[in-house]
Amino acid sequence: MMFGIGTAKTRLHVDAFVNLLGEDCNSMGLSHKGIAWYNGVWKQYTKPFRENEATTIGLLFNGVKGTLTYYKDGECLGVAFDGLNNIRENLYPIITSSAAKTEMTLLYTRRCFTSLQDRCRHVILQHIDSLSSIPSLPISHTTKEFLQENVTSVTSSTLQ
Repeated sequence: MMFGIGTAKTRLHVDAFVNLLGEDCNSMGLSHKGIAWYNGVWKQYTKPFRENEATTIGLLFNGVKGTLTYYKDGECLGVAFDGLNNIRENLYPIITSSAAKTEMTLLYTRRCFTSLQDRCRHVILQHIDSLSSIPSLPISHTTKEFLQENVTSVTSSTLQ
């Protein structure tokens, strides 16, 4: 299993047992063997996870600092990747598995806001019917542009 983040260009399927995350510059990930992968290069990051034993893995992506930190069973393992704020494409959380009979459960996700402006954009987008209604909102042109910036496909699909 691998846990990480990647762009929309990340390859998500292959008919082989390979480490998909980190195979190129479109993603980075941590394998169950404790190895961190990015751009085809690996580094030993932590001890391998025990096989056939439930393990809780957490990821903290800090878009402002450009870091990805991992947690294992509530313990911080430290920053695995940095410089991610230089990536200009949207990044998405990804979990992959190349093992038979692997089971995983998503416990929860959380989004933190980088500013009051970011939080306001989120609230406004939650209260409109579709992205096409943004031009008719009684707000400044600059604010309309801000609302449309960096709107992910997830937000778009929930509004359409």
